[in-house]
Parts: sequence; structure tokens; C-alpha cells
Amino acid sequence: MASDQGAPASADTDSGDTAEPRERFPYAGELDLPAELDGWEEMYPEYFQFELTEDRGAYERDRFWFWDKKDTVEPLRPWDMTISAQAWQIAMSQNTSRVFAIPPSMGVDIRVVAGYAYFTPITVEDEELLGERAQIFAERSEYYYENYDALYNGVWLPAVKEIGNEIDSLDVPAELPEYVPDDVITEAKGQSQSTLDVIRGYNRLTELALEGWQRHFEFLYLAYLAYMQFTETSRELFPDISDDAIGKMVSAVEADVFRPDQELNDLAELAVELGDDVTAVLSDDDSPESKIERLRETAAGREFMDRFDEVKDPWFYMTYGDGFHSYKGSWIEDLEAPFDHLGSKIERLESGEELGRDFEALQDERDEVVDEYRRYLDPAEREEFDHAYETCMAIYEYAENHQFWIENWLHTIIFRKMREFGRLLVNHGLLDDPEDVFLFNRFEVAELLEEACETWALGKSAFVTSRWQDRAAERRQIFEAAKEWDPSPALGEPPKEVTDPLMQMLWGITTEKVENWLDIESDAGDGTHLEGFGSSSGRVEGRARVVNDSSDIDKLEAGEVLVAPLTNPAWAPVFPRAEGAVTDDGGITSHAAIVCREYGLPAVTGTGHATSLIDTGDLIRLDGETGEVEILEKAE
Repeated sequence: MASDQGAPASADTDSGDTAEPRERFPYAGELDLPAELDGWEEMYPEYFQFELTEDRGAYERDRFWFWDKKDTVEPLRPWDMTISAQAWQIAMSQNTSRVFAIPPSMGVDIRVVAGYAYFTPITVEDEELLGERAQIFAERSEYYYENYDALYNGVWLPAVKEIGNEIDSLDVPAELPEYVPDDVITEAKGQSQSTLDVIRGYNRLTELALEGWQRHFEFLYLAYLAYMQFTETSRELFPDISDDAIGKMVSAVEADVFRPDQELNDLAELAVELGDDVTAVLSDDDSPESKIERLRETAAGREFMDRFDEVKDPWFYMTYGDGFHSYKGSWIEDLEAPFDHLGSKIERLESGEELGRDFEALQDERDEVVDEYRRYLDPAEREEFDHAYETCMAIYEYAENHQFWIENWLHTIIFRKMREFGRLLVNHGLLDDPEDVFLFNRFEVAELLEEACETWALGKSAFVTSRWQDRAAERRQIFEAAKEWDPSPALGEPPKEVTDPLMQMLWGITTEKVENWLDIESDAGDGTHLEGFGSSSGRVEGRARVVNDSSDIDKLEAGEVLVAPLTNPAWAPVFPRAEGAVTDDGGITSHAAIVCREYGLPAVTGTGHATSLIDTGDLIRLDGETGEVEILEKAE
């Protein structure tokens, strides 16, 4: 029998089982989806759908699945699954299971419901296998930890840039030529190369996208595991130490993900230095295009624009979302956000404020905390502490760096190139809008492009079917309906205790959080208290500003508490306005946690339902050490 989406149900029990049934979330087959979502399954690859076969359905019902709101708070377009599920599952899982043999983890299995991704961790419980994997992991991880700087700067970053540059250089024609050029005849090129170039180009794009995601996970879990090891070492040596104190010891990170905001700060300071010819333009309400045109009319404006053009590539390759949704766009394609941020920063500078982080002060505070704890240790303990700390600090920046280079810079290039293929399909009559290319999965796009080549080969008399346009129109409606649907936070019976450390650190999934989900889904609890991770110290009261979409982030006003499902790197320029931050998802290594520690703001992450219980204007109190959030007064 179907239950309401998200409503907990009683767990199935064997007839001879006398134990009381435990509450659970619905199974995938019990979800009551709106009629507007009928047909969503046709949009996504079969592997990622629940209950594909009877035996796999039994496997799925025997597991606990959680909605990955950290990365898919909105549904994924079918083509976006290429990087956010297909490449993710291969790269992430092989990294843990086959490459580094992380002892307890075989990665995650992924399923999709109407575009929303659900994860389940695959863990190792066999003691003999754990021992075997521990030995492999120790050898392989130690090499990476000891050689991180050379491997990251000498190999990883150049390789990622090479992938992006090759994708950018792929030649996608706006349309295939009326007649092939003469050199096909004079140089005996074997008919037309145009169709082969289109097919090869798309195949190469998808291959490089998958390769980019191989790089995405290369150091990632090593960075998280180094943090976990440092955390465990600290707790063994200091049983009463708080998560926030541990977080402070790894703050003041010089990560590339902060560079876009730093470059905006430098540009704002340059604008003030250059005077009214620049600041007056940047502070008004004109469009970015109009501002650029006006700036180029004066010597000071041209100097500013020279610097602007110098830094925008790569630092303005910041997506307006989390990097996984093609429809969100990017700063480099829509300069509204960077120009808005520049106007705000100029206003702050002219009022006497300092911009950016006081990096030296942060480093001093960090070093003071580290030194204070080290004083209490004997020489042997200090050596153990120092080894764990130095390993963590050597690699921890990667936890943020990969977000910029893969999820923002590389994804912007990938999506931009896909739009060129979309334009080709529009010009050959198979689609109505280049954006419609994302409504088809990567295998269907290959079929679309091949059909474009086949009909082109027949000449002007070829019949071009409208079925792709009709299918795109249907899928557009389904996708818009999916954006309005509120999925269940989890599926299946929750574990008695959440023990997977990566689930806790990355997604903020804890036993208490799952129980909180069940309480809220069953209307239990008083609805005024939330608990999450105390991710950045400090206690503050303030009016809430709920931001569910990156397009609304500029509504955050000075002194308000940011409340969001999660945050992403593109939001960094507005953090100085906030009094603190509360998120639904993410743990102590989430982006919100790291950025708030860098900016000295209190933060509580992984509350589960903050955006559902808190409204903009509510007076709330958050404690960044205890992880408690309280609604003191509802907005009128």
C-alpha cells in the first residue's frame, strides 16, 4: 500500500518476529508521486532507477538510502546525470574500493527518483578483508600524504587544466556545411570528415568529463580521512575537546575556492583607487553589459577592465548553483553576480570597512589554539599529535580546491560545450532550444547527434522527425513538476546507529538527524528546536534569511542569519554580511562549516530541516559550539 511521500511507515516483520516494528521511511515503490511526474523514468539511465528487477528490489529495500541534498537539492536534468551520478559513482566508489582500498568503505550506490539522487554507503564488515585493505591503504595513502604538494601542483592541477582546455578547444560547428570543402576531393580525405568530427567530438567530451571526475576524487577522501584521523587523535588525547576547537586548528586555509572573492576584493579596491569614473559606474543599476561599455569610455575605466579581464579567467568560472545543475549558469556567462558584489564591496570600502579575511589574525588564532593543546602533551603524545596535524594540514586544502577546479571551472566548460552541441541540433531541426540538449541523457544525445548526421547526409530532401522536440517539451514539463515536488529525506529502514564516518562528515547524516527526520515527517517534536553540528564557534541571535536558491543570495542583509539547504563557493562574497549560518545538510567538513570558520562566523550545519521550520524574519538563536538552533520568535 502506498504511503504519502516522506511519511514514515512501520517496518515489515516476519510472522515469527515478536519485536516491536520500528518506524521507517517509505520504500521507493511506496512513494506517492504527483501525476505530473508520470514518465520521469524514461529520462534517466536504467541502472539508477529503483526496483529494476525483483532481486535488486529486495537488495534496495534491505538498505537505508538518504537524499543527497548536499549536491542535488534540486532535480538533475538527464544529461547532468553524466557527472553527478554516472561519473560520480564510478570515480568515487573505485577510489575507495579499488584504488586506495579504504578499509571500511566500498563507496556509495546511487539511485534517482524524478531527478533527485539517493545514496547508500557500501561498507566492509568482514574482518579478514578489513585487515587486507588496511595494509594496502596504509602503503598507498602514505605515499600521497608524503608527496601531496608535488602530486597536486605538479600533476593533478596541470592534468585538470589540460582536460578543461581540451574540452574548450573541441570544434563544434553551428551546422554541418551545405557541401564539403574541396580538399575532401583534392586530398582524398575519404568523404566528409564533418559527421565524424561531430561524433568524435561528443564522444571525446563525455570521455573527458568522466576523466575529470576521476581526478575529482583522487585526493578527496584522503583529505577527509586525514581530518578524521586528526579528529580521532585529538579526541583520544583530549577527551573533552569540541568539534569547533578541532575545526579552528585546521582553519586559515589558503584554498583556491576563496580566490574569486579575493579577486573581487582587489577589483573593488582598485575601483576606489581609480575614482568616480569607475565607482560611479559600478555602483549604479545598469546591466553588466552597459557597465562594461561605459567603463571602456574612460582611461580609468579601461584600466579597471584590463584587470577585470585578466582575472575573470579562471576565477569567474563560478556556477550560480552547486556546479551540478546545467541550468544554473555561471558568472563567466552571466556577470550579474560579480558586478553586484563589486557594488556592495565598493559601498563597504567607502564606509570605512575592511574587505576579506584577516588572514594573519586567523593564522595567529589557529596557531595559538594548536600551541595551547600541545602544551598538555608529553613528548610521545606530542609526536603523535604533530604527525596527525601535519598530515591533515598538508592535504586539507584539497577539500575546497576540488570544488573550484572541478565543480565550477570544469563544469562550466563542459556545460558551455554541450550548449554548442545543442545549437547544432537546433540548426538541424531536431530541437527547438539549445538548452533542450540537457533534457536527454548522454546516450540519447549521442543518438540525437547521429540522427543529425544521418539526415544531413540525405541532403535537403531529408525528412526530419519532430519526435525529439515533442519529447523535449514533455520532459520540460516533467522536470518543472519535479522541481516543485518535495522528496522524502530518506528511503527504507534507518540503521539503529549511523556509524559511517564519511556519511557524518560529508553529509551530516547522524543517528540523531535521522531520528529528527522521522519526528518531523510524523509531526512529532515542538518545531522550535533543531540540533546539528557545531561547526564554527560563537553564539548569536538574529533575524533569519532563508535562501533556497542561489539567485536569492543577494537578498541577505547585514546582520541576518543565513539559513539554507547548503552553501556553495559562489556565495562567499556575501558571507561578511551574515551574523551566522544554519544549514539543512553537511557536516563539520562541509563548505558552510569551512567558510564560516574562515570568516569567524558561528555556524550550525546538518540540522535536517532548518529551511522547513524557519521562515525569513524569524528571530533565531544558534550556538556554533553545541550545534543547537532555537526559534525565539516567529515572523509576523
